[in-house]
Amino acid sequence: MTRFAERQDGARRQWLLGIGFALVGLGAWWQLHRLPDDEAVQAPRERRPDYIVQGLSALETDATGEPSRRLKAERLRHYADEDLSELDEPRLVLYRPDGPPWFAQARLGTVQAEGDQVQLSGAVRLDREADASNRPMHLETERLDIWRQTGLAETDLPVRIDSDGDWVTANGMRLWYLQDAARTSFYGRARIRISPEHERTPDR
Repeated sequence: MTRFAERQDGARRQWLLGIGFALVGLGAWWQLHRLPDDEAVQAPRERRPDYIVQGLSALETDATGEPSRRLKAERLRHYADEDLSELDEPRLVLYRPDGPPWFAQARLGTVQAEGDQVQLSGAVRLDREADASNRPMHLETERLDIWRQTGLAETDLPVRIDSDGDWVTANGMRLWYLQDAARTSFYGRARIRISPEHERTPDR
């Protein structure tokens, strides 16, 4: 091979090598400029309710037309994709067949399972007045799940129940609120304080 041919062959290799580097650089540039578009495609969609209700007030009745529960809230946000509603400052009245109803309140609430389950969270309070057969009851916890069909209120967080000077604390509990005397079971070790008779709240 002549020197001229060798020089031509070397120049061709350099030219091909230069084209290769140019193609690599062009590919890197294209990927760099494509990255924001790819991220935009993969970004999660903003969570937005399909409707909002201000000053909610709703009454639910049973099969006989008697009230079973009443719900009030400062605001309701409904999410169709998630099949749930969020509540601000919910107030719930749970009517019983016999005796006074239960009054529940919290900072936040969630309605799920087509309305069968209501979860209250944040400074939850549950109260029932006294009647001829039952003493008053006041309950405090940070979360409470209430099921309509079974008449069950449940929490796995610390709970305190006060009743006419007596109190109970536990790591969680289940309360069947529709039953007379409110049958209750506690999780873990419960602490109970029975007050002396003279400390009890007098009947009104």
